Amino acid sequence: MTGLDWLETFPELKAVHDPAWTGVAARAKSVTLPRHTPLFNGGDACRHFILVQSGAVRVYKVFENGREMVLYHIHKGECCSLTASTLLTSGKYIANAVTESEARVVLIPKNDFCDAFDRSTAFRLYVCAELSGRFHEMLLLLETLGMRNVEGRLARWLLENRSESDCVKASHRELAYELGTAREVISRHLKDFEKKGFVRLSRKYIELADVPALDERIAGSRA
Repeated sequence: MTGLDWLETFPELKAVHDPAWTGVAARAKSVTLPRHTPLFNGGDACRHFILVQSGAVRVYKVFENGREMVLYHIHKGECCSLTASTLLTSGKYIANAVTESEARVVLIPKNDFCDAFDRSTAFRLYVCAELSGRFHEMLLLLETLGMRNVEGRLARWLLENRSESDCVKASHRELAYELGTAREVISRHLKDFEKKGFVRLSRKYIELADVPALDERIAGSRA
């Protein structure tokens, strides 16, 4: 799909009327990608600015020992801040990205992105705001990694990603990716949480049975 229909998902960009931006927006390409489609890998040259129109994308880092760690997720109506920063520095990707579900993404070629960033103040402010927000998320991630043990990091992730009914839908492997550790480590800590009555476990489903106790695990990990 081409044209400007995709802007309905991005109200901030739809409100930008600078000719330098509207011409770029009209040339953007919206494509549908199946689940588990790689968008880029570490070391790749950056050729497009990427926005997610629907579905979800996971951005993650692969370390030398083969372990993966999730840096952030991109959901409907969000852009890839790593792509933006890589385009602005004319560098190469330092992480990987893959679709977590079928996703529709909007691709803006590098030259068009740079032109709009240079000539459209409103578009430039949008990109800078997205970079600022993601930087804040990265600081929170670093704070989490600074915790002395996986137990505290796991407790925080469960609390931050729970539903209104205090439940989390995630497998042990998915939690390992999120926290940058091994599945066996996650399983051991969850079993310990269950034994202590903090959670109740079922397949890809975790019920938080004692939220105050999990809060205490976070506080204790900072000590």
